[in-house]
Amino acid sequence: MGYLIDTCVLIDHLTGRLSPATVAWLEQVITSGLAVTSVIVYHELLYGTRTEKARAAVEKLLEAWEVLPVDRGIAKRAAEIWRDQATKGRTLGMADCLIAATAELNNLKVVTANVKDFPTIGTILPGEAARES
Repeated sequence: MGYLIDTCVLIDHLTGRLSPATVAWLEQVITSGLAVTSVIVYHELLYGTRTEKARAAVEKLLEAWEVLPVDRGIAKRAAEIWRDQATKGRTLGMADCLIAATAELNNLKVVTANVKDFPTIGTILPGEAARES
């Protein structure tokens, strides 16, 4: 199984807030080709940059990554996730629904510090991911 790395983990990586064990794990799964991300994560990272230096850091980090697109199937599944959660009284954001659907349809586990945002799929905290290997 591969891993879809969420925005918060990549932000923490770019800003030096991940533990050394998590950084080592992340570098290992990147090298092995098991780490991917979503075009939604890519958008969120760029959206949050304020300087050209920050944008360049995002581009450098993701230059060798597979960035999964949103297609019709993902869009449809994301809408189903949103509706299902809404009937349970939970409001999820469109971005998180799209990321969750991307992970689900590609048989990926989401690595995120925001597990509550992904109630329908398998998630793993960054520190747990480091201990998993």
